[in-house]
Amino acid sequence: MSRARLYVLIDAFEADLRASIERYLLDHLSESDVYASAELAQIEGRRKADDDSDSNASVHFLDLQTAVDVLARHKDLLPHELMIEFRDNLPLLPRLTPIRHRVMHGRPLADTDPTTAVDLLSGLRSRHWPNAKSVLKHLEEDAAWEPLFEKRSAPNERTLHNLPEVDYDETSFIGRKDLRVKLIETLRRRRNPVTTLIGEGGIGKTALALDVAYELLDSEDNPYEAILWVSLKTEKLTAYGIEELRGAIRGVESTIRELGRGLDSDFGGSLQELSDALDGIETLIIIDNLESAHGEEIVQMYDALPQSVTYLFTSRWGIGQLERTVPVLPLNEAESELLLRKFASARDQRSLASLSPIAAKNTVRALRCSPLAIRWFVLASEAGRIPLETLRDQSALLEFCVKNVVDTLTTDSQAVLDVLRTLDRGISFDEFAVLTEMSVDALRRATQELTRGSLVLVEADTSGAIAGRLTLTATARMYLQKPSINTSFLSTVRKRERDYRAALDGGAKSRRYPQITARDTNDNPAVFLLQSAENLARTGNFAKAEIQVQRALSFNPEFPEVYRVWARMLSQQTQYEAAVSQLQSALTYAQDDSFRAKAHYEMADVLARNIRDTPGALPHAEEAARLEPCSETHFLHGRILYWNGAYASGQEELELALDGASHRQVLSVTTALVDSWGRWADNHLREHEAEPALTKALTGFHQGRALLEKNPHDDRLRNATAECVLHAVRSLHRVSEHALVRHSAALRQVGGFIVKHHLLIESNKRRLLHDAFDRAKFPNSLGSETQRSLESARGDLVASSQPARR
Repeated sequence: MSRARLYVLIDAFEADLRASIERYLLDHLSESDVYASAELAQIEGRRKADDDSDSNASVHFLDLQTAVDVLARHKDLLPHELMIEFRDNLPLLPRLTPIRHRVMHGRPLADTDPTTAVDLLSGLRSRHWPNAKSVLKHLEEDAAWEPLFEKRSAPNERTLHNLPEVDYDETSFIGRKDLRVKLIETLRRRRNPVTTLIGEGGIGKTALALDVAYELLDSEDNPYEAILWVSLKTEKLTAYGIEELRGAIRGVESTIRELGRGLDSDFGGSLQELSDALDGIETLIIIDNLESAHGEEIVQMYDALPQSVTYLFTSRWGIGQLERTVPVLPLNEAESELLLRKFASARDQRSLASLSPIAAKNTVRALRCSPLAIRWFVLASEAGRIPLETLRDQSALLEFCVKNVVDTLTTDSQAVLDVLRTLDRGISFDEFAVLTEMSVDALRRATQELTRGSLVLVEADTSGAIAGRLTLTATARMYLQKPSINTSFLSTVRKRERDYRAALDGGAKSRRYPQITARDTNDNPAVFLLQSAENLARTGNFAKAEIQVQRALSFNPEFPEVYRVWARMLSQQTQYEAAVSQLQSALTYAQDDSFRAKAHYEMADVLARNIRDTPGALPHAEEAARLEPCSETHFLHGRILYWNGAYASGQEELELALDGASHRQVLSVTTALVDSWGRWADNHLREHEAEPALTKALTGFHQGRALLEKNPHDDRLRNATAECVLHAVRSLHRVSEHALVRHSAALRQVGGFIVKHHLLIESNKRRLLHDAFDRAKFPNSLGSETQRSLESARGDLVASSQPARR
């Protein structure tokens, strides 16, 4: 039931109440006998204020509740039939009072107001309610009857206002409960001078602003003396398309005049005159559809008007400054379904009102849970369009909601939209920067513009991370056509996306330690840039590599992998102290064992291999192996242990490194074991412990020789094995005959190794071997075969040391 139909019904009931007071009370009682003193005072006050009244009768100045109270007080003087009827319905009649207030004074109706009023008044069946019965009959017989009525100002209204009637009387205001409460509280406490409700066209910004304004108007703690409303809407959406509004207010000058007329109907002045008029008056100015005005002009108006003014704007993108923006999102599915059923029922579209739950849910989803879209869908059905065709062709709706925003976008914002529509998926801000190579500042500005324009929203990350993902709103996705992929820009973006995916997949499958890893998917763009930086650094292009690292740093300043990769690049450029500084930052930001282990690993490596600070490297290597035990961390820990003289412990770690090691790792670890035996033998020699030196050296020699049989071209292993030979030969003249006999077979193999490999051993080590063999004596206790083998080795070393003949 419309407001006008409800108005005439309540007005008819009031006329019957007044008639009963005149007919059965005032016909023989004085006004002082009929009315209480407060009621008389109220009547007199209204008589004086109402100079235009055609009647001076007291009942003319009674409101509904007062008339009910008067009849209830004197019910014993009423005819018996009326007295019984009045007595039985008296407890229910006060429910009409708030309904009357909403109907008569332009307040938003509750969805139950029509049925409540009809149910209450239908119970009055006697001859004493002729007007109410007549109207009820007329309403029942003529569903199209829309009587004219004039909205009245509420008596003793404390706040001056020019608020328009709401357009949701048929359904009442649905949803937004929490947002509504917060907004009312914000405006009541005046926490922000400018609040802007932003959202796509038709999402319900105007309805929310009006509902909040009326709530403030009738609240006891309303802080405003005036609430002034102006709408800059220039077009409306109907079932037949978009229609331009005649007489629409355009520009700030017209806005100022309209606001001034809210104070004085003859106002036609300037901004300064409006400022003077509002000076000292606590005022709430509400400007609807602000996108129709220029933001700079609104800022000028804000600067000119007094500080006693608070502002509430609705806009598709806001003014970009001064304001606190409050996003207005679509209704949830339950609220959308309720709106669909209520509006369809009010418009007598019974098939839509009675849709099955699944059909209703699918319908509101197709309409993106937009209030305007739902109303437009029902109106289109009322106009004779087929509902399914209406859902399939929403071009007029989408143009109304989105077109004027898209048409005003900057070039960068349009590019961002094209990329999002092309990729057709959510994408993080950092990934966007990687794929487009837009500057961070340009991307941020574009994203802010698109978010304000309700074309893009930030979805919560499914991994639970703080950062979100940019995605098109449902309305923008439906409105925007997929751009041509043939443009060079979008083709490049597509290629970068493929490279990006391939790089991330390749990094995830890599077994190289320590590989660059992400804390969560939000780190993926930075990981991609760091991988790119490493590839550039390997080719010596450190300048470009550093640019990629700096970009990764701008994405995630607290991502420890950025500092670790940076340190590795600095080490490649021999900037070792700078590398240590970056690794200290990596340790500072590392929040879990894996990232701490990698930072400790890199720190140990730089300190030990580059700076030669093996004591300083040892605790880092130990921590890396503890936090993330694997072949690589055990390997580094083992080497640094024996470099520090802890040979047995180092070899234990190296043995652990062999567990689960790849073929390549096995070769490296075994080479380190051979090297550790040689160093251990050398340490014994320095301590004048010849026999342990010989034993350790030959142990390392046996390991190296066996592995060289399988890997004959590994120079590092060959030289480590030759180092063991060197220390074994140096110890020969110091050991006992018994030890020589015990190791004779092994020494025979030493001679064979030199004969086979002497030309492949590095020159410096070959020279040292030549000197050691030259000084060595091979006693008879070794046996003739061993002597011949060692003498052959000595001869080959001497020959290889002679300059080549010309």
